[in-house]
Amino acid sequence: MMNILFLYPRMFHPHRGGIERVTDLLCREFLNRSYRVFYLNSIREEALLEYSYPVPVFFFPYPIDDLENNGIYFKEFLQLHQIDVVINQDPIAYHTLFRYSKDVKGVHVISVVHNTPTWIYDYLLALTVRLRNDTIIERFKSVARYLKVPGIKRDYLNRLKDCYRDCFNYTDFLCLLSLKFIPDLERVYKGELSKIIAIGNPNTYTTKEEIALTSKKKQLLYVGRVEWYQKRADRLVYIWKHLYQKFPDWELVIVGDGPIREDMERKFSQIERVRFTGYQDPDLYYRDAGILCLTSDFEGWPMVLMEAMTFGTVPVIFNSFAAATDILDEGKTGILVPPFSLKEYVRKLSLIMSDDHLRMRMSQSCINGVKKFDVKRIVDQWEDVFRSFESRV
Repeated sequence: MMNILFLYPRMFHPHRGGIERVTDLLCREFLNRSYRVFYLNSIREEALLEYSYPVPVFFFPYPIDDLENNGIYFKEFLQLHQIDVVINQDPIAYHTLFRYSKDVKGVHVISVVHNTPTWIYDYLLALTVRLRNDTIIERFKSVARYLKVPGIKRDYLNRLKDCYRDCFNYTDFLCLLSLKFIPDLERVYKGELSKIIAIGNPNTYTTKEEIALTSKKKQLLYVGRVEWYQKRADRLVYIWKHLYQKFPDWELVIVGDGPIREDMERKFSQIERVRFTGYQDPDLYYRDAGILCLTSDFEGWPMVLMEAMTFGTVPVIFNSFAAATDILDEGKTGILVPPFSLKEYVRKLSLIMSDDHLRMRMSQSCINGVKKFDVKRIVDQWEDVFRSFESRV
């Protein structure tokens, strides 16, 4: 049986992020199928060492930007532990590393893009000129930053091109979360694309049985980082402001924490029925809530959608990333809103909030539809890729 190495800068603690949860889940299913698995990370966090990781955890001995010394260590690691397959969970961080492994016999590398292939390229203008505060000095600084945007975008585009060039030159496959992301990849990389495969992420929750849909509360739920970058949790202010008076028996629950939480709490202070919970295990909130709100600028394969659907919580999201239609069946297991019309978001939310029968029907469809993302089915797809390596020998 093969030896598998998962590679990522941060430790694979399943409570630290989506990639970490996915990796933990895949790892455990690989172990169930008698694979040997190893973790290799760059950043050692003492507080995270208390978690009982399912496999041995190793760390690069040098800073992440020390390519030469880490490359030598990586090559020796592959040989020492007889690694057959490397699953690189961060191509941006490690794309240069595989120049050192290309000559190691029997090692196959798969680089997985866990986001849109353009990453933040399309949002560099907004990220650069966004006001950090309302002072006059900050407005002048914003103008100065605006003048730097062309250079920032050029440098970032070159970084993406370098990343994908190395992935196609030195790895066996570049794995996207959906083949629908190929047009996004082609916008930033014009080379040969024959090494592309696509495997979606597994649902990190075991499919729940007998969810009491009749006990669902009239709650809108947000789960995730409370931040402006990517997640755009700030959009909830406009959305709820235009809903709460029309729906006095509904409330908005925000589960998570982040840099704009205090600012959002201040803006919500004059608006009724909003509850911030901070960081919490979202299980109970999924079980209670009727609707999940996702307001992101972009995503790769947001785990929160499948998690919510497992509990029959109906997602309403912007159709702002290619894999959205792989996860949701519009009008059946979720609602897709044209990006980024807040008025249309409010309108579609109003429709489902005011129709109990529609919401109940969609809730049941969510529970049934999410089963296709069970980890066993996803690992079956990974094993198909592994068998393609065996056929080359």
